[in-house]
Amino acid sequence: MEMYYPFRKAEIYAFIIINIITNILVLYLFSFYIVLVFVLLNSLLFYIIYHTLNMIQTSPRTKILLDIYDLKNININKYISNDYSTKKILDNRLLRFQSSNQIYIDSSKIYLYGNKSIFIKIIFSIFKLVKFF
Repeated sequence: MEMYYPFRKAEIYAFIIINIITNILVLYLFSFYIVLVFVLLNSLLFYIIYHTLNMIQTSPRTKILLDIYDLKNININKYISNDYSTKKILDNRLLRFQSSNQIYIDSSKIYLYGNKSIFIKIIFSIFKLVKFF
C-alpha cells in the first residue's frame, strides 16, 4: 500500500479522477460557479470519508468489535496470541511509518527521515506541553 502521507496514493488518484470527470460533465451542463461548488463538495466528502475510514482502521476498539462481528465468537487466548499481540501491532505501525516515508529501519535500528523532523518536533513539543499540565 503506497502512501503520500497521510493519504494512500489510490485515494488521491480516485479523488483527482472523480473531480476531472464530474467537472467536465458539470462544466458542459452548467456554469463555472457550479463546477467550483462540485469541487468544494467533493473535497469535503473526501475529507469526511477519509477520516471516517481512518478512524475505523486505526481504532483498536473498533478492530476488536469488527473481528467479533465477523467471526461471531472469539477465543480470547488465541486472539491475543495470534491477532492482537504487541509484536504484531508494533510491526504494523512500523510498516505504516515506513510506507509513508517517515522512518527507515537499518538492521535493528529505527531512524527518522530528516524532512519530517520539524513536524515531529512540533508534535513532540505539543505532547510535552500537554503532559506538563
